[in-house]
Amino acid sequence: MKNDLNFTDFLKDVFSTFDKKVENSGLVSICVEIPCIDLFHLYELFINKYQFSSFWEESDGISYIALEKCKYVTLDGPKRFEVAKDFNSENFKSLINLTNQSHISSLSKIIYLFSFSENLNNKYLSLDVPSLEAILPKILIIKSDNNCWLRINGHVEGKSSLRTLIEEIWAIRNQVINSDSELEKLSSLKNSFDFLIIDDFLNSLETSKINLKQVINRGIQLVEKGILDKIVLANRVKIKLKNKLDLLGILKRLKNNQPNTCRYVWKRNSKDILFGASPEKLFSFTKPNLILEALAGTISTDSNFDKLLRSSKDLKEHNYVIKYLIKCLEVSKITNYKKSDIKVNSFGDISHLQTHIFSTVENICPFELLKNLHPSPAVCGYPKNEALDWINTLESFPRGNYASPMGWVDASGNASFLVAIRGARYIEENIEFTAGSGIVSGSVLEKEIDEIKLKFESIVKQIFSAKNPR
Repeated sequence: MKNDLNFTDFLKDVFSTFDKKVENSGLVSICVEIPCIDLFHLYELFINKYQFSSFWEESDGISYIALEKCKYVTLDGPKRFEVAKDFNSENFKSLINLTNQSHISSLSKIIYLFSFSENLNNKYLSLDVPSLEAILPKILIIKSDNNCWLRINGHVEGKSSLRTLIEEIWAIRNQVINSDSELEKLSSLKNSFDFLIIDDFLNSLETSKINLKQVINRGIQLVEKGILDKIVLANRVKIKLKNKLDLLGILKRLKNNQPNTCRYVWKRNSKDILFGASPEKLFSFTKPNLILEALAGTISTDSNFDKLLRSSKDLKEHNYVIKYLIKCLEVSKITNYKKSDIKVNSFGDISHLQTHIFSTVENICPFELLKNLHPSPAVCGYPKNEALDWINTLESFPRGNYASPMGWVDASGNASFLVAIRGARYIEENIEFTAGSGIVSGSVLEKEIDEIKLKFESIVKQIFSAKNPR
């Protein structure tokens, strides 16, 4: 049921289900299977047609393109995980599916982006991002293995508005099927992109080093004095762009050069775009399998991995994360878990110590789990609250969405959330890069600064590179 589906039969089936399930009006969802096409091609086709869009692509797992908002909530301030939970529950309770899709990957999804911390007494509040953005997309394209689905959500008042919604999903389906010819037209339009050399970024990084050294030194002192066991401190560099951001080209390079990552985009509008390639999955839950990930301890991929596996400093940093994740499971009354062996996993130019924690649970609230897990010692420190206070004191900028949870929850309660690192934010013709390093006993100033530089370069090199990588 891909190319050979007949519109008349499809319309008839949806109307029939509507008569059975809906009295006259309501929030409905319609899904149709489509040919499996590269998501980059589809995103290129649709990205400029809708103000809001989000992109999520994993090599092994569910990927999606979300376009426009059907229902949404934006929050500044406290209780963001509670608000997200209520929004999730209310919308999935009222959402009526008018098509039968047996594949679990095709289920309706609500997508979420949180800020690193709640916007309470924030001296940078006017420059910050919302504490929570939760969106039931109007249009959702889902890919899993070699299967693809197109889903549309909307509020309808009777069959007239339902037919309009059906015609819209059918028009988008036809655009997908005929996407090759559409993309040929787009490729004929010349775009002027900004291709700065990496030296421009390195000069800006050098300028920020004086303050960075002071911040890292203070972090080392806090650990040496026993005030903290670990703290992750970050640096931010801003670059001015003169021309258009080549977002699709950047995403393609990230996929080619960092295939083990999850490529992500949260495009609020054409002037505010968060994007990157995260190596770190906070957790994934596909009933009944729950997987948490500890990712901490860093080395350049061209180095000797045995050195990382023997590094007392990196092992100590990594073990704080494992200890914290297990504690979070126990808080959720989950005690039947297993730990994988620690290994080194490579994500392009950077490699990390990685440990997975597996559990089997009948059900779990993803938002309660998020509330416990975030921020983990991998991006914050240990103990958490004390480290968070020091981060707010020492860092000269708001973290915003850096190192924050981004992900999705589906209608059955399955969920997946990454940590928004190894990325950048395009904002008002500037690009903001943020990267950090974990400080524990044994940390050395210059090595921490080199680690931050390495993390910066992993994303910077994908932006300031050769033209038209097609």
